[in-house]
Amino acid sequence: MNIKLIAFALLVAHAPSVLAWGGEGHETIALIAEARLDKVAQAEVRQLLALEGSTNLAEIASWADQIKGTEPGLISHAVRIPFDATSYDPTRDCGQKGKCVVYGIEQFEAILGQKDAPPADRLRALKFVVHFVGDVHQPLHAIKETGGMKVQLGEREYTLHKIWDTIAIRSMKVSSAELASELLAGNPKVTQRNPEDWAMESHDIAKNYIYGNNQQLADSTAMMTLPESYLKDISPVIKGRLTAAGLRLGTLLNQVLDPSHTSQ
Repeated sequence: MNIKLIAFALLVAHAPSVLAWGGEGHETIALIAEARLDKVAQAEVRQLLALEGSTNLAEIASWADQIKGTEPGLISHAVRIPFDATSYDPTRDCGQKGKCVVYGIEQFEAILGQKDAPPADRLRALKFVVHFVGDVHQPLHAIKETGGMKVQLGEREYTLHKIWDTIAIRSMKVSSAELASELLAGNPKVTQRNPEDWAMESHDIAKNYIYGNNQQLADSTAMMTLPESYLKDISPVIKGRLTAAGLRLGTLLNQVLDPSHTSQ
């Protein structure tokens, strides 16, 4: 196990910056997206949010987490792509009923785009789209090996998933608004692609970056001790995924809500 830990630490220290989410992560993604909305899409979003007294996307970004377990048959916030898979297979990865995050984005995007649908249905769809686009960009939401193993970081014990979901972002010690502003600096760009591609991006980061292409490590249930620099080392990856999610969410909303919108 010691050899694995050394390899894991070296991987994190030297891996390239590739393109993560508790409440802070989802708020950051929503703020980035809202900053990229055109006037038509922004007006549509505000009109829908006003149905329940909300004023911005960040306020509803974690709603889909808050209703977990309250309704039967809710769509999963993840997609469990096998470790060695090289492409997304909807039948294998999303199941016969399509209850995965990739399907969820596509389904709720369609509802959101139906101008004659009941406003309450469109608002619900907006909430799911905002949340699901964030979730599919979290690497451990797109691989079967979800990071449930315990890890020791300093004097605290977490799951590896919790580190990537929440702890790494909180360790940056900035507000969601400050982080979104930082990530928007320099007018970042990202290729839009589609939810299946976003899922495979996340899967490959989990496989190659987090687990070092080591299936045995990914399957391990043994406690692992992370290097003290772990949170700092993975921050470029976290920031990259937050940025990509926010930009893509903004573009998706522009395309769905403004028929005249053309991607740059």
